[in-house]
Amino acid sequence: MNKIKVQMESRSAKDCFRIATTSLALAKRADEEWEIEHHVITGITFSAFSIEAMINHYARIYNKDWNNLKGSRKEAHKKFFKDVNLPNYLGTKEYQNANACFELRDMFAHGKTKNEILTIDFPEDSDSETVFNHMVQLGSEPFRKSDLKLLQLFVDTAKKIEKDIESNGFYPNQDHIELTLRSKLRECPLSVSGVRSW
Repeated sequence: MNKIKVQMESRSAKDCFRIATTSLALAKRADEEWEIEHHVITGITFSAFSIEAMINHYARIYNKDWNNLKGSRKEAHKKFFKDVNLPNYLGTKEYQNANACFELRDMFAHGKTKNEILTIDFPEDSDSETVFNHMVQLGSEPFRKSDLKLLQLFVDTAKKIEKDIESNGFYPNQDHIELTLRSKLRECPLSVSGVRSW
């Protein structure tokens, strides 16, 4: 067996986003509720991973120690978006959507048992077996919140954030160059795998 040594830039954002978009496509094709739910939950989780990995990829360009930084996600993201000329981005709809995606992912990962009171509507002619079967299948809050529409929103949000960063950000250390001549970010971490050499 031949062995080849390869040096590569591993971009987890692309790998995670491939799973998110594949999950979206599979959820759209699925017929059964359990199957749709499975693909939606997987897609939402990997959408959050994608957005976080994408931001980490870009931020490392500006701060080589980014992966070792401690502190809140909000403060780190605030600094990063300022670096890419989007100083008020945390207040945008896109970032709010991304934050909702992070929160939902965190609820999946760190779920807590809690007591809830829900009101469920049933048709008048529902028999007790139908009611029983529906009641025992009710999921916890993060699973009830998740649907195909939300997954589509999160996938679209990831793409929009990437576009906004690339439209506004420049590679660092170009302050001495006229703004119109500076090199814009062209990384596309959601779709480009990174350099490989062997």
